[in-house]
Amino acid sequence: MGREQSVGEDTEEEQGSGVDTPCIVDALSAERLSERPGERLQRSTVLWRYLDAAKLFDFFENATLFFCRADHFSDKFEGAFTPTLRDQISASHARGEIDYNYEQFKRRMRQSVYINCWHRNQDDSAAMWALYGKSDCAVALTTTVGQLSDTLREADTEHEAWIARVEYVKHWSDPKLDIAADYARIFAYKTKAYEYEKEVRVIIDHTAGPHAATCGEPDAGLLIRVDAMRLLRSILIAPDAPPWFEKLVRQSALRYGIRAPVRRSRLAADPI
Repeated sequence: MGREQSVGEDTEEEQGSGVDTPCIVDALSAERLSERPGERLQRSTVLWRYLDAAKLFDFFENATLFFCRADHFSDKFEGAFTPTLRDQISASHARGEIDYNYEQFKRRMRQSVYINCWHRNQDDSAAMWALYGKSDCAVALTTTVGQLSDTLREADTEHEAWIARVEYVKHWSDPKLDIAADYARIFAYKTKAYEYEKEVRVIIDHTAGPHAATCGEPDAGLLIRVDAMRLLRSILIAPDAPPWFEKLVRQSALRYGIRAPVRRSRLAADPI
């Protein structure tokens, strides 16, 4: 085995070109991750999750990933259908094929699907530091699609968890969305305004089964305990973090038995 690559040293490019349908990966079946080589989401794809200090130390202490309930996101297009899909759902309700009208169906979906978000990139992003680090005392956790999938296979998620590379669309132009297999795949699409996020999502669908959400359910999300050692590839410290914060992160990682390398962002380097 060769030397471990540092974050920012990854040389393997993402495979293939963009497609209109999101890359869907069953997190419980790791062998499916690379079965379709034309899609860009591979086991080696690097993922980032930017955290402020409080969330980092909560992760060290509890080793949990937070899955936000879909109706708690600020984006009003979250889980939005297209005019064609709206008409199809309304027609199915009119024929008595489903128990919910369109508005009830959309609300049920948003209240029953839980999402954990990652940023897909080979290197860290100044924009992501600003948006999600929120202060100089911030970090980015990195993993790969393969590590994330393997971690979720061992986690107790109760319902199936799956990984999707988000595709960005103009909902108002009535694009064709590939959700025939599962309506929850609507959450693998977002409006074009968020394309800069290059998002990969872990999605847990509670629309079926004994834990299906009901209107007005107060839970804002799920906390899923994970194996931090299996999940983490590295921890990056924000480029403008003070020295005392870097020291604290390193000491805390050692205290909690985290073996993933801790490094400062290369954006902290002085230009030549």
